Order: sequence, then C-alpha cells, then structure tokens
Amino acid sequence: MTTFYDFSGGMESAAALVVDRDRIQALGAVVRFADTGKQFPEMAASIAQIEGVLGFPIVTVPRRITFDEYLFDRGGMLRKGMNDCSRRMKRGNLKRHADTFPKPWEINLGFNADEDDRAEAFTARNERSWCHWRFPLIEADVTREKSWDICRRAGFSILVGMYEKMGRFDCFWCPNQRPSQALKVIQHYPELAGEWRAAEERKGHSFLSIPLKLLPAELKRREDEKAPLFACACFGGDEDVFEDDLLPAAPRGADTPGQP
Repeated sequence: MTTFYDFSGGMESAAALVVDRDRIQALGAVVRFADTGKQFPEMAASIAQIEGVLGFPIVTVPRRITFDEYLFDRGGMLRKGMNDCSRRMKRGNLKRHADTFPKPWEINLGFNADEDDRAEAFTARNERSWCHWRFPLIEADVTREKSWDICRRAGFSILVGMYEKMGRFDCFWCPNQRPSQALKVIQHYPELAGEWRAAEERKGHSFLSIPLKLLPAELKRREDEKAPLFACACFGGDEDVFEDDLLPAAPRGADTPGQP
C-alpha cells in the first residue's frame, strides 16, 4: 500500500498532518502539494515552516503546464461555481503523480468532521479496489473550528496569520472566493491584483461575478458576507477523480481575446 496525504496548503489539510503525524512517519507516507503557480507568496515559507515543525518533507508535485497555458492556450476556465481549474491544475497532476507509484493506494484528504456526507458521496464515486480514500479529521472528529486550534498549537504561524488576514490561503484569484476576500487581495497584494485584472482583460470576462476593477466601488453598495461559498474541490472535490483525460488539448479557435 502506497499512502498519500494530499496537502492543499490550507488549514484543514495542515491539521490532518498534525493529527496523523506519527502515522505518516511510521508508514513513510508521501505528503504532497500541487502548486498551481498562483499561490500567495507566503505559501513557500508556510510549507517550509510546517515541514520543520512536523519533521517530514512535503513533496511539490510537478506541473505539466503553467496556469497561463491552461487559461489562455487550453481553454481553461475561471468562473464562480466551476472546478475546472482544480480538476486540471491540481487533481490531474496529483493523479499522474500517483501513477508513478505502485498500487494499491491510500489517499488521505482533509475533509473535516462536518463534511462526512460530502466524504461519503465522494468515496462512493471514487473508491476503487486499488485506491482507498481516508479522512483523518473525520475519524478524529475534528471540525473546521478545531482545525484552527490544532494549527495554532502546532506553531503554524504563517498559515494561521494568512487565514486571519485573508480568510483563506489558496490561489489568489480563486473564482470561488467571496468578493470581500477578493477585495483583500486588492488591499494587501496590489501586484497580484494587477496580474488578476490583466488576466481578466486578456481572457475577455471576469473571474468573479464582479470584474476586479469594479469590485471596490461595488462592495460599497452592497453586503456580500452571506454570499454562498462553493467547494473548491482542489483535493477531493465534487467530481469524479478517475477520468480518462484531465488535460484535453485546446479546442480549435478557443480563447479568442476579448470573447467571453
């Protein structure tokens, strides 16, 4: 059995590593991170800090294509409620990485104790005779709130600090973030916001429901804190994992600049 722990860089997947630290070391499990290249700049230091605290490495899974190639050359999409970027820039890379190891596999995901229904549905779609899915936080009855306490006690100060500042710690232009979280990108990371605005202009449509350049004025006129959040589906997700082709060739004529 080859054992994997899929680490997103976020709070719950980090808490899962703490909960299962002894098991990871005893099994020689592979802890891995799928880097899209569009993470916040603190991600590298946070991973190094977590590695130092826990005493085992976190493998960065190689990218097959850059995010720009995905978005502009291969018909990639960034739209609220869609998980195409997670499927092709994260889960596709993780699947191909796993294929370099012998089967059977056990893959551990950071679903929390309030997500047992989601985990059950995911397992029903993706359990195979050669691939077992496991959820350490659900087994340990760790909720999202408890995961914060675990990470604080562990000393993951960079990770906790990012959640306190941004409310999340994934790709900076994630289309499934709240508009108020995107506003924090503008406030704290103007260079990333500039890259985001340029990408929207090149792609021909906004990634959120509101174009980033209009976001500050729009949020002055309305309350968005109760806007629904969509599951990013980066590690686990709400779709089938085992698909024949997670990286189709770019369709002919796709991504004409200025077209939605």
